[in-house]
Amino acid sequence: MKSIFVLFAVIGVSMGAVIEMPLTKIMSLREKLIRQGKWHEYHEQQKAARATGSQTISDYEDILYMGSITLGTPPQSFNVVLDTASANFWVVDSSCTTAVCNGAPYTRNKYQASASSTYSNDGRSWSIQYGPGTASGTLAIDKFCVAGICYNTQIFGRATSLADGFGQLPLDGVLGLGWPALAVDAVQPPFQNIMPSLDAPIFTVWLDKKGLAGGAVGGLVTYGALDAKNCQMSTLKYAPLTSQTYWQFAIAGVSAGSFSNNAMQTVVSLTGSGFIEGPASQISSIATATGASWNSTYKLYVIPCSSANNGAPVTFTINTPTPTAFPIPASEYVIDLGFGINQCVLAFSSQDNTGFGPAWILGYPFIRTYCNIHDVGNKRIGFATANH
Repeated sequence: MKSIFVLFAVIGVSMGAVIEMPLTKIMSLREKLIRQGKWHEYHEQQKAARATGSQTISDYEDILYMGSITLGTPPQSFNVVLDTASANFWVVDSSCTTAVCNGAPYTRNKYQASASSTYSNDGRSWSIQYGPGTASGTLAIDKFCVAGICYNTQIFGRATSLADGFGQLPLDGVLGLGWPALAVDAVQPPFQNIMPSLDAPIFTVWLDKKGLAGGAVGGLVTYGALDAKNCQMSTLKYAPLTSQTYWQFAIAGVSAGSFSNNAMQTVVSLTGSGFIEGPASQISSIATATGASWNSTYKLYVIPCSSANNGAPVTFTINTPTPTAFPIPASEYVIDLGFGINQCVLAFSSQDNTGFGPAWILGYPFIRTYCNIHDVGNKRIGFATANH
């Protein structure tokens, strides 16, 4: 993978700083595997992993957005996936020389401890299960920086082993933005460490929807402030969190066309998911209401691409704390993966959690429609209509 050069802005304020982190788009793993004719095989492997309970909430099948950070002295740059459903930070280590760690068919940026004068060894080992499989290695301590704001003794993972599922993901690591309770080995996440330097204990995520070209600027994460340029602040509503692990909150219903379910359900807004996932029966009803049909070859719901212009919105009613409707337009949930013949994909898929975890995962279609304001200080998450 070519190095991604981005320009960060640091805005000085009287009490702290505001950091703007541009996000870069990469290609969807799902799209790659479909084009290679390998999606069915991969889907069956993931289905088996879910049956064993070994998989975490982040599947990374449709990761499209990454940001840049640095480690060490002098700084070493890495392009990392921002994941609000995990809390650990790790990068691929130079000691791992397998094809997966090397990044074939990409070239990964790897951490070189010997090249950093501020490196020290933590001594502990770590292992985390993700959708693509296990990432593991040892913990280290070094200087972490994002947009000029640094924390000198950040504990992070040096990944010395990656499962084969990471092979086609052009990432150098993962930056967890979940709550500390999720962190393996009780490691303090980077955001909590830089939070005292920020103007406010919040971060705002805005995702762009202009195309899906790899390497294109695709969004912005603003640490320490609201994003008044890309988000309509007059529409901002907050939902109290129902858990301080994931960014989890409650909805009072979901509807699409003639379908409506008014049951109280828990949901998670997730930067690590390209689709919206929910209970199979409700996803099936949404597919019917939007005119989609199941494709057994792709293991996806397909829908005419023309539906993006005139399809019915899918609406989630979120407790903010009074019920408020948040419609997602068809232009956000009808995804073109290059099938041709006016055939696109419905960006909804089923995930039955067998009574554990959130009923719904709101991924990119929701986050592109509504900026997500993660308010750590007040233990709430806000939503504001995104500008495009």
